[in-house]
Parts: sequence; structure tokens; C-alpha cells
Amino acid sequence: ERVARSFAEPRVQFVRHAVNQGHIATVTDGLRLARGPFVARIDCDDRYRPNYLSEVLAVFRHYPDVGLVYGDVALIDDTGMVTAERVDRVHGGRDFKGNELTRLLEENFICAPTVIARRESWRQTLPVPAGLAFHDWYFTVMMARRYDFYYINQVLADYRVHAANLHTTIARNKTEETSIFRVLNMVYGEREAMPGLEERKQRVRRQVHGAQYLTLANKYFGFGMDSDAQRCYLAAVRYRPAYLVQPAVMRRLLATVVGRKPYELAKSVVKSAPALTK
Repeated sequence: ERVARSFAEPRVQFVRHAVNQGHIATVTDGLRLARGPFVARIDCDDRYRPNYLSEVLAVFRHYPDVGLVYGDVALIDDTGMVTAERVDRVHGGRDFKGNELTRLLEENFICAPTVIARRESWRQTLPVPAGLAFHDWYFTVMMARRYDFYYINQVLADYRVHAANLHTTIARNKTEETSIFRVLNMVYGEREAMPGLEERKQRVRRQVHGAQYLTLANKYFGFGMDSDAQRCYLAAVRYRPAYLVQPAVMRRLLATVVGRKPYELAKSVVKSAPALTK
């Protein structure tokens, strides 16, 4: 609040809720109050790089058909130390312009601090369904149903990862899982207006569900939530049987059946096997 009020700029408006409304209601209020042609949002523990606005606004000026622009992020820890220089694994080190709905349905690969979109793009996503555990992926999925996106192959923001991170919390309490499938049911319950998008969406339906279950399974496994991991691994395999030939998937699924001690013992034997054969 002190920082916001320190700006000697009449266009900067500070809004304070008397009672905490939660992150979704707060973001929704901000979107409804926004008056500029472009709207960005960032959490208080993340930070923009100095070139952020100049880079994204240049894209909007050049491509009037683009509804959303984003870039890569670096990961930082509690102290602000960079722990990963880049995270993008989707675009092959190149700028990209096009529709990203089907890829987004499989994986939330757009990191929120870099997202900026036209005001009308944001407002077409409202209202946010009550009870969702998150909003970032919901917003980008809904905008991808109507607009092309542009990815800038530069690090435009720093994203902080820590134990109290919202995405860690909602994964552990499983509200992320229920929210993911609520969004997928919404998307697959409606037809797409963009030419060819409905057909592409339907072609990858099983692939989408399999990928989401696998991501959830890996998270649960990492948290030691083995029964939930097993349930999601089995669901992932039902949707995408090809996962059965992925050694990492089968090792972890087996660990949820036989227990962690035999799993860790088997891992140590496999790791030491090359040394024993020399």
C-alpha cells in the first residue's frame, strides 16, 4: 500500500478491500476497474524485468490480432536468488505466434508474471466460476479460445517459488485437481468459434486428460501422497496407454503399490549396477 500511494501519478489508482476478498475476487475487481487498453497482473512476491513493458507493447502494436503476450521467466527463491535462468520447454528457443489452446489444455506452461492481454480479452473471461482454486490457467485457457497468443523468447519476469506458494498449497490439498477438471469440462462442454479449433480440441481430448492426470500423479508422488499418486497414474494410463512404456511412470506406479522402501532399494541397485559390471 505504501509503495502504491507513493506514485505521484494520477492514473495510478489504489483500491483496498476492507475485508480480504480472496485472490480471485480481488483480481476480478481489478479487471473490471481497469481503463487502459492493456492489462497486466503480478503477485506481490514476483518481479518484472526492466524491459518488460517495452517488449510486450511492441508486439501488441505490430500484431493487432494478438490477444495476449507473454515471455519466459527465471525462478527465484525466498531471498531473490535466481535458481533457474529459464523455464520454457515448449517453444524451442524461438518467438511464437499462434493459437495455443490445445497445448494449454494439456499443461499450464504460461507463467503468470509475464502475461499481459488486451482489456477486452480479460473481460471476456468473466465471471470466474465460483470455487476455483486458481485463476491463471483459467484466464489463459479462456482467452486462447478466442485469440492468438505471442510468446517472446526472453526472460521478462522473475517467479518466486517457496513453500507457501499458492500452487504448492492447492496441489497438496487437492483443490487444484478438482478445479482442473471443472475447467476441462467447461471447455469440452462448449463449441469453439475459431475456425478449425473445435476439431483440434476434440482430437486431443484423451491426450489432454492423460497429460493432466500424469502431472497430478507426479506432484502427489513428490509430496508422498501415494494413494492419490497411484489413482492418477492409473487414470493417466487409461487415457494414454503409451505411458506404460515410460520407465519413470512405471517405477513410480510400482512404488505406490509395493511401498517406498522397496522402491528406493531397487533404485539404488539400478544406480550401482554399472559399477558392479566393471
